[in-house]
Amino acid sequence: MDQTSSDYLKQAIEAILFLSPKSTLISKIYSSFPNIDKKIIDIQIDDLINDYNKRKTSLSIVKDNKKLEIVVKPEFHSFNIFATGTTLSKSELKTLAFISLNAPVEQSKISKKRPFEDLKILKELDLISIEKKGRKNILSTTKKFNLLFKNKKK
Repeated sequence: MDQTSSDYLKQAIEAILFLSPKSTLISKIYSSFPNIDKKIIDIQIDDLINDYNKRKTSLSIVKDNKKLEIVVKPEFHSFNIFATGTTLSKSELKTLAFISLNAPVEQSKISKKRPFEDLKILKELDLISIEKKGRKNILSTTKKFNLLFKNKKK
């Protein structure tokens, strides 16, 4: 396929967005194609967004300020858990939310309010990390958690 064709460019942009674990700066897309005018890239981005809007698909492309991202449409969010390969129970979700809102937090504070078994499962799924600080275990969420649940760390 001709790497300067509009079809190739649109498919390449789609591949970039699909492979990106989070929003992609449009400027990064521009820099991926240094020999192609930015206006042409913008046209292909808009065409790609329109293509997704016309298709009967569970995905859409969101353009927000200077970023793009392929996302699951809201009516299909209940299937996001497949990204972890397992279903979390209500108890595990509550424990994960508690850790997320209070991280970094001592394990003893979590264990008083939430079942210890939840911590084991969340650790196995790489959604939380446990770091030893002296005699205390400190719990935090992981990069995987941030990617799956869109928690933007500051």
